Amino acid sequence: MYDLCFLRQVLLDVKKIEEILKKESSLSLNEALCLCQHGNGFTDPSSLARELSLSPSRMTRILDSLTKKGYISRTESDGDRRSVTITMSQKGLDCVKKLHSISLDLPQYLIDLAEQAQHNN
Repeated sequence: MYDLCFLRQVLLDVKKIEEILKKESSLSLNEALCLCQHGNGFTDPSSLARELSLSPSRMTRILDSLTKKGYISRTESDGDRRSVTITMSQKGLDCVKKLHSISLDLPQYLIDLAEQAQHNN
C-alpha cells in the first residue's frame, strides 16, 4: 500500500520533468518517450503503444504530432494497408541524441526507481 500524499509528490516531480523537457526539446513527455522507444527497436504503432501503456488512439495523436514536427514518417505496407512502419528522420535521430544529454535534476527516489527499472530490463 502506498501513501497517497507521496504519490502526489511523484506526479508533481514528473510534471516538473515534463516542463524541463518541453523547454529543452519542445516535446511532450510521451512524444520524447515514443522517440526513445523507437530507437530501442519499436517501429510499429501497436508495439509502441503497448510498450508505453498508451491507447491506440493516443498513440495515433502522438505519432501525428511527431510526423507534423518532422521527427518521423509513417509508411504503409505494400501487402497490408493496416500495417504501418515508423521511420525516424534525421531530425528525429538528432533529437534522440539531445534527449540523452538533457540534464535533469531528479530527486533521489526517482533516480533509485530509474536505476531499478534499468536493472530489471
